[in-house]
Amino acid sequence: MRGGERLQSGSAWDKGARQNDREPKVGGACGPCLREAVRRFEGCHTRILTICEELEQLADGLPALPSNGSHLRLARRMGTLLRDLHAQEEQEILPVLASALGVEQVADSIATLTEEHRTDEAVADEVCEVLLEWAAGERHHDAATLGYMLRGLFDNLRRHSARERDQLIAPAIRRLTSG
Repeated sequence: MRGGERLQSGSAWDKGARQNDREPKVGGACGPCLREAVRRFEGCHTRILTICEELEQLADGLPALPSNGSHLRLARRMGTLLRDLHAQEEQEILPVLASALGVEQVADSIATLTEEHRTDEAVADEVCEVLLEWAAGERHHDAATLGYMLRGLFDNLRRHSARERDQLIAPAIRRLTSG
């Protein structure tokens, strides 16, 4: 699959795969589309879990901040990165998984997970703001509060990723391997 192509069933790539009948459909999605969606979903999770590790390292090191500026780089990129990853999940990946697994069966899970994306993004924005304040020497929050905020964010992101794996990725993989 070329970069930038959408994975949704009905895409030009999906139609080409079905016309050739080389790959069976899995639910309502073409097999290659579902495999690519799972691969991309796992890639999103890897990037999110990397953010979680960086947040945890920051929390563990408080009240000191790293001298190498890693906290500034994280604060400047985290909100945008989360929004971009969530947009990729919602616009490209989740529609394929829903098609493969049955929209009716996963609609509630997808709605809840999508709502959690917005909450996580808002919390990430707040954490970024506080990290930037700390870096500028404006400590309106003490180390315990910042640590609580960091831990709350990375715990929620990890729980959310685990739920996506359990409710969507694992069933998609089972569908691919059973078929």
